[in-house]
Amino acid sequence: MPENTGVHGRRRYHGCFVFIGDLRYDSRLQNILRSLSKRFSSLALVQAADANDTFRFENCDVMSLKLASSLRGARKFLAFYRTIFPAVLSIDAEFYCAEDVFSLPVAARAAGRRRATLFYDSRELFFALAQLKDNRLKQTVWSSIERWYISRARVFTSGELDSQALAERYRIPMPTTIYNYPAFREIQRNQSLREKLNLSSDRVLLIYQGILTEGRGIFKSLDALKKLDERFVLVFIGDGDLRQSIEKKITEMNLSSRAFVLGRVPHGELLNLTASADIGLAVIEPISESYKLALPNKLFEYVLCSVPVVASNLPAMQKVIDKYRIGITVDAESNEDLTNAISLVAENIYAYQRACLTAKLRLNWQTQETQLWSLFEP
Repeated sequence: MPENTGVHGRRRYHGCFVFIGDLRYDSRLQNILRSLSKRFSSLALVQAADANDTFRFENCDVMSLKLASSLRGARKFLAFYRTIFPAVLSIDAEFYCAEDVFSLPVAARAAGRRRATLFYDSRELFFALAQLKDNRLKQTVWSSIERWYISRARVFTSGELDSQALAERYRIPMPTTIYNYPAFREIQRNQSLREKLNLSSDRVLLIYQGILTEGRGIFKSLDALKKLDERFVLVFIGDGDLRQSIEKKITEMNLSSRAFVLGRVPHGELLNLTASADIGLAVIEPISESYKLALPNKLFEYVLCSVPVVASNLPAMQKVIDKYRIGITVDAESNEDLTNAISLVAENIYAYQRACLTAKLRLNWQTQETQLWSLFEP
């Protein structure tokens, strides 16, 4: 971070973002900061990540503050607030933006103290988190926090159905929708995953990218792989609480030569790996209201990389896939549907790839910039 120009120098910023996560692995926040850097010369981001660090991203000074990876539940969030609050309150900005409900109290307090504008990026329905579907107390706590602060903020979401759900639940003006599209760039099809895993060119390579957690169709995908012939291979790129369980299941199912878990990679490397796959999986299970309305960014990243999709027939994803014919939707509860859909896409792979080439001209971040700039106008 340049001397006397970062958060340590307490200079005034146009805007300050607050995030429990790591910018380097988050494509949505990268896109937002790139776009706003075209309009604002000084931005700041305070994030809770794996290590203490400072660096520059576009026109944004980034301060990463370490949270112990061993912390869980309430202890983790108490540590988050003790660490993040002082750093954010030391920044004088014209606006503050919470990148999730967990950051919302911090950004709201800072905005109130500075009499600044508060923004809230509700990137999923935090009042109906899938991770908390069996813990009503925690879900009630986060819902109450969101209800308390949301009316003070300019709210934006990543999908129209999410915007409608928030407006109805909290009786707020309709939030702006900023779709979670990837930034457009030409990505060449390649053999990187095949080379990395020593796979022959005749294998049909399925990919799942994202958090390895409940409700993402991960074990259903393994069940489908078991029924498919030996040509099919499945690669998971990501990390999460289910990683060890997935690796154990792969061994138990005797799929070690056909299923691989690569872990998390920086977003700059991810798309190159994705472009070496044949079919992308986005089999979201409707285990919560948030998941029922899901429109995950992996869907659009597959399209950008000319990778046809097999996805759940949930309303937001169904609408996109029906419109652009970039793949097939299935009942996430049916293993047979998933197996048949993968086979059908593989048989018609070139037609679906051509559809992706057309769709990615529309489903890209550059189509969202004007809307974003309008939202953040003073």
